[in-house]
Amino acid sequence: MMDAAYCADQVRQHDGDRYLMALLHPKRLRHAAMTLAAWNLELSKARPPSGEETLGLIRLQWHRDALEENIAGNPRRHPVVNALAVAHHSGLVDAAVLDAIVVARERDLDPEPPADLAELEAYARATSGALHRHLWRDSKAAQAAEDAGTAFALIGLARAERVNQTRNRPWAPKALGGDLCPIIKRALELAAVKGPSAATAPATLAKAYARRALKAGVDPTSALMATPDPWRLWRLLARKLI
Repeated sequence: MMDAAYCADQVRQHDGDRYLMALLHPKRLRHAAMTLAAWNLELSKARPPSGEETLGLIRLQWHRDALEENIAGNPRRHPVVNALAVAHHSGLVDAAVLDAIVVARERDLDPEPPADLAELEAYARATSGALHRHLWRDSKAAQAAEDAGTAFALIGLARAERVNQTRNRPWAPKALGGDLCPIIKRALELAAVKGPSAATAPATLAKAYARRALKAGVDPTSALMATPDPWRLWRLLARKLI
């Protein structure tokens, strides 16, 4: 329980959107959703502030090794790894499948932005899309969950572009010439998915953030675009009640 509490606390502090989405999952999936969100936070730390690629690869390899040890039933002493092991052995998470997400995260270490929108979407789908699909992989909502997670990642990358540029890690595709509008529009297209409220929760928030971005003129320096949606909880609850 201490590991689960640690995961929840980390997600609550550092990823408020995924924290709320995890809370609104069906009870049987709630802890797994929170654990995956915490694990995603750990992966996001792989790229060091210096951007040094070798160190980043070492950190990602640490996570790949940890997944293998979870499968073998010998998890490392780390609260997120331990929580992930519990989810794996309960059948809610498949650690072997998660390895592909770690591999996709190697793109974080490349200082060059994607060449075009298709490449950016492929990254978003292989990371956030795959992460959200994982919880619903054995249901009819799997594809909708993947599209919703992809939309959420795209809008998140667009919203964070100003910060990422200051970190020398821009994500806006070269082909767009700094125009974030195509990213917003593609996120809206993907966010039009239909499915259970929990499976499509990322799409609910993606649509809200897209509207805020358009209202701000898709200006990444605008607080309206960069700050969390103050109505996000109510949007998720309203969608759940429909």
